[in-house]
Amino acid sequence: MPTLFLLRHAKSSWADESQRDFDRPLANRGLKAAPRIGAYMRDNRLRPNFILCSTSRRTRETLGLILPFLEGESRILMEDGIYDMTAASDLLDRLRHLPKTASRVLVIGHNPILHDTALALVESAMDPIQGAMLEEKFPTGALAAIDMKDTPWPALAPHTGVLNDYVIPRELDRDET
Repeated sequence: MPTLFLLRHAKSSWADESQRDFDRPLANRGLKAAPRIGAYMRDNRLRPNFILCSTSRRTRETLGLILPFLEGESRILMEDGIYDMTAASDLLDRLRHLPKTASRVLVIGHNPILHDTALALVESAMDPIQGAMLEEKFPTGALAAIDMKDTPWPALAPHTGVLNDYVIPRELDRDET
């Protein structure tokens, strides 16, 4: 069963207002949140074997911080186009061209594309509370795991997925206290 993991980059810094958006680094909060998301992925056996990552600085930094927690080997593609996508249909089109060997795909990118894509794909949620949280927002560091049932990547279409997991860093903070 193909699985899609959508991960929004961790919290980025706005300290240098003259910096291009593409070049913004992670903020301290993001530097702390990304490894917690990586540990959550490891602990819950959310293991991608194929990673598509935007080439923006904050997405690359997020990838670097979660990668030590991901077990197994993953093919990693850094793609400029993810940063420039303007509609969920753009990401769906890209996903339709994944290789057959990519059965568990992690996309590390930006909003609103990731949130819009998750909302477009999810037909139902295993946990109604997680489904409601996803509908409400997709904050920095959010991770959605969507099982595509028996839908191969070339046939990817709206409402063909089941939300299997959804977590945000703030919820992981609560679990630690």
